[in-house]
Amino acid sequence: MNRTIRTTAAALGAGALLAGGLAAGQAFGVTGPGTAPAIATSTAAATATPALTEALRFASDEERMARDLYAAIADRYDDALPFSRITTSEQRHLDAVSTLLARYGIADPSAGSTPGTYADTAVQDLYDTWWSQAQRSLDDAYDVGVALEQRDIADLETTIAADLPSDVDAVLANLLRGSRMHLRSFTGAANGETATGGGMMGGRRSSDGTTGRSRGGMTGRWGAGTAADSTGSGECPMLDD
Repeated sequence: MNRTIRTTAAALGAGALLAGGLAAGQAFGVTGPGTAPAIATSTAAATATPALTEALRFASDEERMARDLYAAIADRYDDALPFSRITTSEQRHLDAVSTLLARYGIADPSAGSTPGTYADTAVQDLYDTWWSQAQRSLDDAYDVGVALEQRDIADLETTIAADLPSDVDAVLANLLRGSRMHLRSFTGAANGETATGGGMMGGRRSSDGTTGRSRGGMTGRWGAGTAADSTGSGECPMLDD
């Protein structure tokens, strides 16, 4: 091969390599010299409406308040059941809400907060009132558990009834099932049905001579709620054995 042919072949080869390189660069988002490569990004966070932002921030504060309050009660009364167990469940409730906050790009109100302090003033007032009541006696603490879960159920039911995204509704529905189970546990404890080494403790006796007490309707932060669902059985769906 003479020198002219070799030179031409080399030029053609270099051109092919250059063309290939440009094609590859375009495939990865490189448009020319000095241009930074485009990095693939995940789908942008879903858009949060003001109503969704308010609902999820409040739910976060409410679930964290329940966790903090039950943990404080369990610590005061030597890991009394069902507080010590449900504390773990409430942490998982909070984790589920935190996932939604991140998904929708909503600032987490729990960031930098200490147990017993909340961004929502209504939640703060509830914590202060219930913690004061719970310190009187273990029986009072059981009553606090009943009241808190009734409140949580009412709030969740009203939030689910609003026009929110389906993924939010699915998570909140799971929290609602858990809260109903928590309510049954606290109602049983308040009625003296807490398991002990010797079996079940006797229930409280009402003025009409029957054991137990009625559970009326409830009103939550989002409006009027309904009577607690005390049917069914099983553990909180957010809590492993």
